[in-house]
Amino acid sequence: MKAILCVFMLMLALGTQPMVAQTKSKTPTTTVYKPEIPKANRYQRNKVFLERADSMISGPNGAVESSYIVLKGNIEFSRGDMHLYCDSAHFYDKNNSIDAYGNVRMERADRLSGRADNLHYDGNREIVNLKGNVSIVKDDKTLTSDAIDYYVLSNTGKYTTGGRLEDPKNVLTSTIGTYNFNTDQAVFTQNVQLVNSRDNYVMNTNRMNYSTRTNVATLVEHTVITSRDNKIVTNSGNYNTVSEEATLYKKNGHQPKLFAKDDRTLEGDEIHYSRHKSEGYAQGHMRINDPKHNVILTGGYGYHNEQTHVSYATKQALARVYSKENKRKNVKPDTLFFHGDTLRTFYESVKGDSMRVITATNGSRFYRKDIQGLCGYLKFSQRDSILSLYNHPVVWSDARQISSDNEIDVHMKDSTTVDWALMPNKGLIVEHLGEIYYNQLSGKRIKAFFEKFTDYRDDGTDSTYTQLRHAEVIGNVRALFFPQENDSTYNKCVRTESGYMSVDMKEKQQIEKIKMWPEVSGKVIPLYLAKNSDLLLDEYQWFDNLRPKQPYDVMNISEDMRAMISQPYLIEDSVSINEPVKKKRNNAAKADASASTAAPANGQGRGGAARKGNGPTIGNRRTKK
Repeated sequence: MKAILCVFMLMLALGTQPMVAQTKSKTPTTTVYKPEIPKANRYQRNKVFLERADSMISGPNGAVESSYIVLKGNIEFSRGDMHLYCDSAHFYDKNNSIDAYGNVRMERADRLSGRADNLHYDGNREIVNLKGNVSIVKDDKTLTSDAIDYYVLSNTGKYTTGGRLEDPKNVLTSTIGTYNFNTDQAVFTQNVQLVNSRDNYVMNTNRMNYSTRTNVATLVEHTVITSRDNKIVTNSGNYNTVSEEATLYKKNGHQPKLFAKDDRTLEGDEIHYSRHKSEGYAQGHMRINDPKHNVILTGGYGYHNEQTHVSYATKQALARVYSKENKRKNVKPDTLFFHGDTLRTFYESVKGDSMRVITATNGSRFYRKDIQGLCGYLKFSQRDSILSLYNHPVVWSDARQISSDNEIDVHMKDSTTVDWALMPNKGLIVEHLGEIYYNQLSGKRIKAFFEKFTDYRDDGTDSTYTQLRHAEVIGNVRALFFPQENDSTYNKCVRTESGYMSVDMKEKQQIEKIKMWPEVSGKVIPLYLAKNSDLLLDEYQWFDNLRPKQPYDVMNISEDMRAMISQPYLIEDSVSINEPVKKKRNNAAKADASASTAAPANGQGRGGAARKGNGPTIGNRRTKK
């Protein structure tokens, strides 16, 4: 008898169709179960099968949706390729749903498994609601939360009360999250955080898309990526957490920004960043800020390496070297603007010491309120504040012009004042006195010293200007001066030649003392007897038409300037230094050089740059109207 009862109970456990039969008598209503055939098709759409249970008790017989069977012990259900396991359950056979309790486990043929304290399965909607210590695992990806809704057909898990997705590379947490186990795509919203333990950084945002297949995070809202070394801020982009490379984009008017570990920042409409290489490229309104050295680089394209501290800018590149408030009273800060085809900043080792250097190549112009200039190649050493100009450099300060064929070095005292200028290989100083008069001084080597003055007005305003106070000239000295009379007029010029010269200047550029040696020749010429050629040295050149008048004038490189800096230039032994190997120039080259430095009859100097003064041109100089 016991054997027959056990067989009957097993058939009920394998699947039943309840059938109610009522007698005509007044005996209580009973429930009769019709077992499913054990070989029934287990892949019927939306059909749940009870595979086994230790015990089964008929539940309440009410409405269809509330009628269920109580199951206990080693329970297993199947639905297609998915199996559910639990300690106890309510099986709603009529509406194809399950409430499972205790050690709930879910498994699919695609290696997906889930665990929870309890579960509700809606077979009609194909949704599994897992609650309490929920985790769903597939391969090496784990989705965890206190509550997850699992969508059977799409193989997707979703939580709305806080959860976590973990793969071998990253751990992601958020308030709301959705993960598709077929496509390996996740969408996270609200309080999203990605933690990468290998490279020690954290991403924080309010929305992120992530692929566990490629380990790429797609950033769609304001995101901050923080590591122990640097920080990235962006509103849009893609970050590959395997290669540690990111492409970041401008969105809603906000550019991505890299806060590098060497305290520089890199911004642009688009940034490509490599964490392993410690470098970033930016294009479109690029900006590199170096607050430690008070330098800002801008341009259409730029680069910064936070390990080597090398930066460069191209495509309308502009550098701004600004000075902070000076502690000395009445000394105001100013900004040096300069432009070149390519601007680079880097550290240079000099005698075992490292100093920050900025260079501008292929044509450079610079501007500061008290000094302006141009050259073919520029180098600025920030530690000693020396601005070195090469390849036909020209420097202006107030009404004064300094020029050379090959090199000018300018020292800036306190980053606010021009202290001295050195022309080590041939130089010319020209000072416009007004009308047609220009003081002129040339030699093989010139060092000029300057002083800054400030005039204070009764209305509380002031103006500053720089004046030449002393000059030392060595070799082939030629000078032409216009002494000013007591009534502030000029009635004579003085032309002299010597081997050496030392000159001291008073305020308002009046000559205080001149010393010349060892052999001196010269003459004084009354202006009413002077010829045009008497008023200018052979070396005279005036490039005021190339002078930047405003800070952003430096961005314009004229054809005249291009022509000038494209010419070869000479050092003292008359060899070309714009070639890799020094060699003597042939006669034709010497003739070309002589022609380029001579003053042609059309009033132009090197490279066709016009000699420009305040009056109309007569021959090679200016005269009164």
